[in-house]
Amino acid sequence: MWKQHDNYMKQLQQLYNKTSKQTQNRLQEIFDTFNFTTDNIYNIADSKTKKRINTYIEQWKEQGLLKNNNYFTSLANNIYRRIRVKNSEILELLIYSAYIEEQSKLEEPEKQMMYEDANYYYQEGIKEVDKKKKSSVIPMALFLALLDQPNYSGFNWKQYIEVTMQYNAQQIYKQAILNIQQQKDLEIDSNEFQTIINRQNNQKLNINNDKISGAVDLQMIGLNNLAKVEGIKSNAHDNAQVEFWAVTDEHSTEMCQSMNMMRFYINKENKFDRYWGNSKKDIKLMPVKVKGLVLGINLPPIMYYWHWCRSTIRYVPPVAKQEKTEYNLDIPKISKDIKQVLRNTKLKSNVKRLFNKYLTNENAEIDNNLSAPMRYSIDDDKIYINPNHSDFKYYDLSESLSHEIIHMIDIRNNISDKLNIDNELRRARLQIDVDEDKYINMLSSSKYEDNMTLSDIFSAITNGKISGNYMHSSKYWINDSTRIEKELSANIMSAYLNKNQDTLNIINSINGLKQIKEKVVKLYNDYTR
Repeated sequence: MWKQHDNYMKQLQQLYNKTSKQTQNRLQEIFDTFNFTTDNIYNIADSKTKKRINTYIEQWKEQGLLKNNNYFTSLANNIYRRIRVKNSEILELLIYSAYIEEQSKLEEPEKQMMYEDANYYYQEGIKEVDKKKKSSVIPMALFLALLDQPNYSGFNWKQYIEVTMQYNAQQIYKQAILNIQQQKDLEIDSNEFQTIINRQNNQKLNINNDKISGAVDLQMIGLNNLAKVEGIKSNAHDNAQVEFWAVTDEHSTEMCQSMNMMRFYINKENKFDRYWGNSKKDIKLMPVKVKGLVLGINLPPIMYYWHWCRSTIRYVPPVAKQEKTEYNLDIPKISKDIKQVLRNTKLKSNVKRLFNKYLTNENAEIDNNLSAPMRYSIDDDKIYINPNHSDFKYYDLSESLSHEIIHMIDIRNNISDKLNIDNELRRARLQIDVDEDKYINMLSSSKYEDNMTLSDIFSAITNGKISGNYMHSSKYWINDSTRIEKELSANIMSAYLNKNQDTLNIINSINGLKQIKEKVVKLYNDYTR
């Protein structure tokens, strides 16, 4: 998803590390040049020191470092105009100047890498709409306009840089004053200064093996998504939609899980539900209405509690119109409303019998307010279906409804309690653990990435460690261990009844899982005929 972006982040980190070393050398040079001590730090600077700092300020002005109306410029001009200036004020200005000089060195190469990063995803947006069309580069004016938009923190890039420089300079200044008061040497390589500098660097960009985080990473995730939207807009029609594409793993939050695969118009009003809150304690599902895509709301990175979001979006191509064929007119007992939902779904004869037996008015009902596309309610002993749910279109209705029916049969007859598959589960887990990379790659392949049944089976066996794009969280399995048998039963039987050969071949290839399938089919056979 972010392979190209991650390469640019690694290049930027090399640039940042090199420039940080130069800044540290400059700070040490300042400490060594100006003899500030406990006795004189709060005294008025002598004429020699004042003359020297005025020369520095004049040089900064010639270099163009005072052109912005920021805190550093105000501080420098104020000190330059005044006759009586404290040594502590001069030390603060000098430390600040080291960070100003650092950013001056970074500005052009940093901006160029950010441009190339954003341009890649701009072109990806164009290709997703029309693979044959020759991709054009993102106009520099558009890139700068996107860079000027507020990011996840509410600042644009320029404001973030200003705030960060001032904050970083203040941290070093405070530590320098503390060392002077404690009569310690001002050594930039000392533990106290290095702790501050390392923390500053990591907050900006932190790369730990394959994990990348920090303000620059998050800034570019947002900028790249904005650039991709612009690439899509340049070729798509006004009714174009994109899909929210989340990174779903064991660290996934409720936000990622709830928004994953949601679809949004890029130019029209969007209404949807998403989690909202400033902390884990106060999050709740809230209705949202926005026009198009808004950074932090329905365009990642998502703001508030979920700051380190690396989700993205992808273009949803229009589906070609097809002649509609109405199926399932020969299922007499099925609920009329559900028959309408299934009118375009071709069912196998054994599945028709199953639906005719269980999807009756007494057993199933349409609920357009349901928070999921479909669900079996143990409390009501009924299957509820929401065809208006944003994820409903991704569901294989034949397999998914078979899945919910198996849950109903299971609860009514306590079938999964009779399975006794502990030994088989251990064997299945062992084989999957041995070939973990193989199964992770398989579930992320184009053939299996959208296979809900296999994804849920692997999630159940590995307690959420391995899965495809669709899964329950690890907490789901840990909170109730009996769910493993229940979900395995529902998934295996839905694949078996629908004769999903791709899924069955994988099940049969795993020692332990194949034996679980045989036990499940034998126990449920009488109920599903």
